[in-house]
This record gives sequence, C-alpha cells and structure tokens, in this order.
Amino acid sequence: MCTSLTYLDTDDQHYFARTMDFPTTTPWRPIFLPRHYRWPTGLATERTTQYAILGGGRLPKQFSSCLMADGINEAGLTCAELYLPHAVNYATESVPGQINLTPQAFINWVLGEHASVAAVIADLPRINLVGASWGDDTGEVYPFHWILSDRQTSVVIEPTGGPLTAQPNPAGVLTNTPILVDHQRRLNRYLGLSGTQITAATQQAAQQVIQAQQPLPTGPIPTDRFIHMALRRLGTGQLSSEQVPATIFRWLQEVSLPYDANRRNLISHNYTHYRCLIQLETRTYHFIPRTTGRQQSLTLTSEMAADWQTPYVFPAD
Repeated sequence: MCTSLTYLDTDDQHYFARTMDFPTTTPWRPIFLPRHYRWPTGLATERTTQYAILGGGRLPKQFSSCLMADGINEAGLTCAELYLPHAVNYATESVPGQINLTPQAFINWVLGEHASVAAVIADLPRINLVGASWGDDTGEVYPFHWILSDRQTSVVIEPTGGPLTAQPNPAGVLTNTPILVDHQRRLNRYLGLSGTQITAATQQAAQQVIQAQQPLPTGPIPTDRFIHMALRRLGTGQLSSEQVPATIFRWLQEVSLPYDANRRNLISHNYTHYRCLIQLETRTYHFIPRTTGRQQSLTLTSEMAADWQTPYVFPAD
C-alpha cells in the first residue's frame, strides 16, 4: 500500500509526499474542496469546512461526496490517510456530545476545520471514530492511520484503542501496518541497533548505508518500504529546493507498486495510482498519475480559497 514522507530542504522549505497504492477502483484525481463545503460524516450527520482544501481524491460510484486521501488546506496543514489493517480499534457506536466520524471522514475534519497540527491535537479529545462505512461504493470500514504536518511539526495519529493521541514522527516516514513504533524498531534492527527510537545513531547508520550504495529493501511489504524510504530520507544529505522535486519523485518511484493490466479487474490487485508532492509554503500540489506519467502542478491560491465556491475535480493529465 502507500508510502509517505515529510521533508525539509536547505532553504527551510517544507514538503509532504506520498504514493497512493490501492486496489482497482474509481479514478483518483486532484480535487479542490471550497470553504463552507458540507460533507457527510457517514453517521447521518454533516459538517462544514472552514478552510479550502486541495489534494488527491476520487468520486465513488453511487455517492455524491468527494473522498479525499491526502491534501493541504489554505492554512498550510497537510494530512494523508494510510492503511493500518489488523491494528485499529474503532468505537462501535456514536457518543453524545462528541464529534462522531467514520474513518474516511477524519481527513475532511482535519483539513477542513484546523489551521495547524497543534489545533488538531487540541481537538482530538472531542473525536469518536466509529467503525462504520462512510457510504462509498464499497461499503467497507477502512483501517487507517494518518500522517499530519505543517511548518512546525509532523505527527502520526493511530486509532489503536482509547482516546486519540498524536505521536512525533522523527523518521518523517509512514507506510501501512504495523504501527509506527514497530516500524521504528524494525528500522533500527535492520541497521544493527536496538530500541524503538530514531536517534543520531540511526541517522549515522542510515548515512553509511546510502554512502556505501548498499541495496535497499524492495517489494510490496510495508515494513520493507518503510525501511527503504527512511534510509533514503535519513541517509541522504539535505537537498536544495531545486533538487527536491525530482529526487523525491524518484524515491517514490522506487517504492511504487506496478500495474498489471491482466489483473485490473481483480479487487486484490493493489498498485500505485499516483505519486504526489506538496510544497507547504506555496500550497502547491504536484500530481503524477500512473496513466500518463505526466506531472501536473496546482497551487491553492488565496484567490481560489476566497472565490471558488464549489468542489472541482481536475483532469488527471
């Protein structure tokens, strides 16, 4: 499934990037959601965005609302959802007095109602994630964890039971299952280190791997892709703003999953639909779909946020 990372260049410019890996489904596109957009929680209630959003999403069949997988809002906050099967623990029913959301609605709440990671963290005690379908064409309850970033910090939120909390993401990388602390343990073990924390010793060992041009783990297994991307990110010298786009898109290509036309109608066929790179300072969303391989660059301007009043689905090419 998906691989994501955050990045800071030599000019102190912030980035978020990811691959969107998913079984055969309706097409993913860049999508704009306006301020004051009413969206369903999946629990017979609606909420309204306060901030405009630009990100990757799709329009599920037989459903009137946009399903977002990642994005940035006009305040410069980013969020992306990634799979966390066999680890999530959702509530079984709504709780009066809480903000009750289905898992797929969480990203709309984050980006639509908050200006910073700190604001999301302050609001987390109000959230009750209910294990119910959002209402898209599959009817499934998706197991997610989320990576959030702004120009101050990056965190991961994992609904593994109890009140939602945010944890720092020192490796700046997230893939699918297992939980973040297990990924960090496996990375250290790969480097011959102990413990679950990302330390100076972790970065030094990663640098030695990259400098020696050792082969990196490959394949579809999320733990291998986490190690691969963490080694790239921690072991490579800090990039300039001119170097970042091409380099990070190459890193994403290294962990992308191939498309097999002979398996396109199988629900189990998981492949990379798109790669994206977000520049936080400019609110620019760079999108490369599998179908064309051409990069599309869209910027969420202040004029768009103020004047565009309806959702807009951009063409993929």
